[in-house]
Amino acid sequence: MKKIVLLFAFLPLLMTSCGGSEVTEDPDGTDSLNSTALDFSDMNEISLVPHGLNMKMMLPSVASSTGASIDPKIDHDEGDYLWYITIGPRFELIIEDFGKETNKVAQEKKRIGELANIFDVEYTVDEPALFMYKRTLHEGQGGKASYHCFGEVIIDGYNYVLRSNDEGALKPIIEDMVMTIRSAKPVTEV
Repeated sequence: MKKIVLLFAFLPLLMTSCGGSEVTEDPDGTDSLNSTALDFSDMNEISLVPHGLNMKMMLPSVASSTGASIDPKIDHDEGDYLWYITIGPRFELIIEDFGKETNKVAQEKKRIGELANIFDVEYTVDEPALFMYKRTLHEGQGGKASYHCFGEVIIDGYNYVLRSNDEGALKPIIEDMVMTIRSAKPVTEV
């Protein structure tokens, strides 16, 4: 009987230490995005060349309640440094042209760190050029958690920041944005 109890006690440890899984689990019991698993099967490639940006990326396929596909909308004013990519009412990815300025991810993480007296921040993806985080007010202050992402990519010698809007979104939507940011590259790249 003791052997069976010990086996069940160590079974979860054995299962996680053997690897093979591409999905990790957050403390709240939900699956999180693993940086090594890049599956673009439910995404479509889009080019931003017609909108003045030599970039292509993968965007999630989204269907309306009727089952019809919702096409992405790209808003950009000629000569402006901002592009807004929206799919339906919840997905809004913002692209900012920072020219030759670099280290925007490190600067943003520093800015978020300065808000520690207001928010609890938990990073779920933390890479040199990309991060995703869950933001909540300190315990007892009310409100609900929001998820955010921020990444940068260099295209043709210029630095572009790709990020969620300031309000954030639900975790699955931000995970799709993380995949979109990871897929961003110059159109001329094969």
